[in-house]
Amino acid sequence: MSYFTYVIISFSVTGFDVDIACAIIFAVCIFYTTIGGIKAVMWTDAFQGIMMFGSFLAVIIKGNYDAGGASLVWDRNYQSGRIELFNFDTRITTRHTVWTMIIGGYFTWVSVFGINQTQVQRYLTVPEKHKVVKSIWLSMVGIGSLLLMCSYAGMVIFAFYDIQGCDPIESKLVEKADQLFPLFVMQVMGDVTCIPGLFVAGVFSGALSTVSSGLNSLAAVVLQDLCVSAANKQFSEKTKIILTKSLAAGFGCLSYVVVFLVKYLPGVLEAALGIFGIVGGPVLGGFTLGMFIPWANSLGAFVGMFSSLIFTMWFGFGQTFAKNFGTYESGVIPKPTTVESCPSHIYNTTSFEPITLETNLTSITMANGTDPYVFPHLDIYNVSYMWFSAIPCMMTIVIGALVSLYKPQDPKKLNPELISPAFSKIFSWWPIVGPKIEDYIDNSLQIGINYVKDDKYHRIKGQQIMKNNNIPEPDLKTSKEESGMNLGFEMNERL
Repeated sequence: MSYFTYVIISFSVTGFDVDIACAIIFAVCIFYTTIGGIKAVMWTDAFQGIMMFGSFLAVIIKGNYDAGGASLVWDRNYQSGRIELFNFDTRITTRHTVWTMIIGGYFTWVSVFGINQTQVQRYLTVPEKHKVVKSIWLSMVGIGSLLLMCSYAGMVIFAFYDIQGCDPIESKLVEKADQLFPLFVMQVMGDVTCIPGLFVAGVFSGALSTVSSGLNSLAAVVLQDLCVSAANKQFSEKTKIILTKSLAAGFGCLSYVVVFLVKYLPGVLEAALGIFGIVGGPVLGGFTLGMFIPWANSLGAFVGMFSSLIFTMWFGFGQTFAKNFGTYESGVIPKPTTVESCPSHIYNTTSFEPITLETNLTSITMANGTDPYVFPHLDIYNVSYMWFSAIPCMMTIVIGALVSLYKPQDPKKLNPELISPAFSKIFSWWPIVGPKIEDYIDNSLQIGINYVKDDKYHRIKGQQIMKNNNIPEPDLKTSKEESGMNLGFEMNERL
């Protein structure tokens, strides 16, 4: 879905047809992802990242200069109330607060870096564990820098049009907020040689990176988790290569079809983050449940993940419908804008009405002569999208732990490798009861003391892509910290 944002931007800058742009991007992505695999994806991602940073910096530097400098940009945004650094509103319906950014953002980014297949697959290409940790820290620096650049770019855009006295959305120069940045690029730097092209290159780089990473990850998951592990099938290397390439191409064609549904969503980027939270939250909860609840079983994990997924999809997609029908309340007070200095000729142009579900339903009801449909809005539809990952994650843990009490897993017969080494340490800082809980976990639960490595253990171990090549297999009595050190990672070339 975030891919469609890039397509909208390229259409706004170049006038290139959106459908044709989608077809070209998917054709290119399917080709080099299918042929080159994970190596092609990672090398192109590195180059595309440089292009994105370069295009953003060029636009921000020039825009900041035309807007009057950093001090004026900051002052304009601060005076209009667009800079909110200390909003401690505790309502979960408020779109952005300190709590949504810290707590909701924590769950979102843990989902990204902890259990997202596109990230985990990259970890598996690194030969040593400490290099994986280093790459995560470097990635956080890069992503943090990009987010800061995006935020400041928004401030520059507002300051520029505020000085001009003409808000593009209110004056109908653009239809959606997604189109503000490309409009700004063309108005400020459209006559500068190479800059619009550099911006379009950066935009297409983001689109290519998004699609290729997703296709490669989907192919790897289906092959390893379904074809090999779940179906318990053994394939030759040649067959695996053919299956992986076929799956990548097939998912590419399927994704191309799904993309055309995104044009009906009011805010593409926010919708992408929301849907990622809806799906990623239950998965994060499932992993957390298995790593920190010794008595958890498969039934509890399934019930917890499935129920939280259905619940979050209900109010998540309900929020999308609420936005289309105009009943959504974000809890944000509208910020002041002005169109006092807009040129008169822009009002003489025919404005294009965005395609939304509301527009279609309204036209249908008016054509039939019936009353307009009234959307049954609920307050839960106003929950901020930043909580879409935290809510299902916590639901999965709580429900899964409770359901697992029915025929619970015996901790003494549990594979100790499945429990996080931090399980006992998370209680050590608790006053009074912390040391007692830690002692109970270490000495009374005796996790894995009666565990026997059977055929199932060795079969699953043999199917794992991650293997320990540097140290011998640890004994059950060895501490979990020692058994988790010096892990080597292998990634088969076919992925």
